[in-house]
Amino acid sequence: MRRATSLLLIVIGILLLYWGYDLQERVDVELIKQITGEAPEKVWQYYVTGGIAVLVGILGVWKSK
Repeated sequence: MRRATSLLLIVIGILLLYWGYDLQERVDVELIKQITGEAPEKVWQYYVTGGIAVLVGILGVWKSK
């Protein structure tokens, strides 16, 4: 059960990282980046949450062995 949850966290994390990348490439976000010089906060939320989910999932798989 623990291993399945960890694998699910890895998949969700990868999806969040992809959605963050996809959001970053949108035209309106590109316009905001050109004006302010920074990516919008929502993009960073996807990256950070996705990265944490992947790390916790990897740790869970590693500990369940």
